[in-house]
Amino acid sequence: MAGKAGRRPFGGVEARKSRSSGKVVSYRATYIGPDTDKHHRTFGDRIPAEMWLGEERKLIDAGEWTPPKMREAAFQRLTLSEWATEHVESRTLAPGTYRNYMRMIRVYLDPGLGKKYVDEVTLADVSAWHARTKTELRARARASGRKNGDGAGEAAQAYKFVSSVFRSAVARGLIDASPARVTGGGKYRRKRKPVVLTSTEVKAIAEALPERLRGLADLLSSSALRIGEARALRRRDLDLRDLKAASVMVQQNISEGGKGVGSVIGPVKTEAANRPVAIGEELATVLADHVKRFAESGRDGLVFPKPGGGLLPESTWRYAWIRARNEAGLPDVKTHDLRHTSLTMAARAGATTAELMHRAGHSEARVAMIYQHASEERDRMIAERVEAMAREDELAARREQRRLQRDEAS
Repeated sequence: MAGKAGRRPFGGVEARKSRSSGKVVSYRATYIGPDTDKHHRTFGDRIPAEMWLGEERKLIDAGEWTPPKMREAAFQRLTLSEWATEHVESRTLAPGTYRNYMRMIRVYLDPGLGKKYVDEVTLADVSAWHARTKTELRARARASGRKNGDGAGEAAQAYKFVSSVFRSAVARGLIDASPARVTGGGKYRRKRKPVVLTSTEVKAIAEALPERLRGLADLLSSSALRIGEARALRRRDLDLRDLKAASVMVQQNISEGGKGVGSVIGPVKTEAANRPVAIGEELATVLADHVKRFAESGRDGLVFPKPGGGLLPESTWRYAWIRARNEAGLPDVKTHDLRHTSLTMAARAGATTAELMHRAGHSEARVAMIYQHASEERDRMIAERVEAMAREDELAARREQRRLQRDEAS
């Protein structure tokens, strides 16, 4: 409720829940105005909803009140593309993320849906746009002969972006509720499943890489760092004083700025990604040797610089990786599979969900559970082996019993 102490409560705030999950997804503030009509606005949080009621009460008390919709009409209306651009420009984003969002506006909104005013877009409009986008991306994927995709992933990402644009419009008070309510719009199933590499396969790829990049592959497969986090490491981030208790401090990440910008070093993706990661003695020994031979000098020197110094370009790593995986006979393996392998092995070693989240730099347990599911497969295999061993012991006992019976008979 909003209102000052001693006054009759003004209006009310209702928590609105999702029908599917039962979770609170928004808050609707409602009051009866001097015109005796109900007026309401939906917000993403309770506090701004209560603040809005307080502001409306002040306008009534001052005799300056007019219906909220009349006041909104007095402001310049924004098209969806205009609002989406303002939404992106007002946020602090990594260069690559900013570039991707602006591309989505240009490719998926500007040609059609983006020309409509934000407050006139309906659920039917969003549903039609989503269906059309999926169809176009599927056709594009087929035309390009893409083996591991049908455009569903890109369509889901585009929908998630548009959904976030509408959520921010609700928070700003431009609309009462988001029309982006397409069931399953932001979900899709990956056709390609990550690969868990064997130690022999990791070694084959590493040995096929240029010598100055082998330590990078070893680090990714053992520590579960993201490639951007590893490329951003500086000498001060490595604690190799005791090789039996070595660690890596992850504090920065490299994102790709796009055409004309190149690689940009900045903070990690989330607060959870800012973390120390313990490494084994074998990897610590490899990194100690790598630092002596290839790292830049000084505490701020890059651990994995390009030849001659400076940030290792993503294209340099990608080109070397493709050659190495092909030479190792693993043409479909991706760099991310090294991280997936490391986390899967950690789960098999008995890491808890919290430990996996820390090691991976994940902020959601849901993501870490992927690797625990993989360990369940291993657990199932162990259970089957235990049963097989039990059967072998039983057979051995029966054979021994028959032998003893034969001995007694003779």
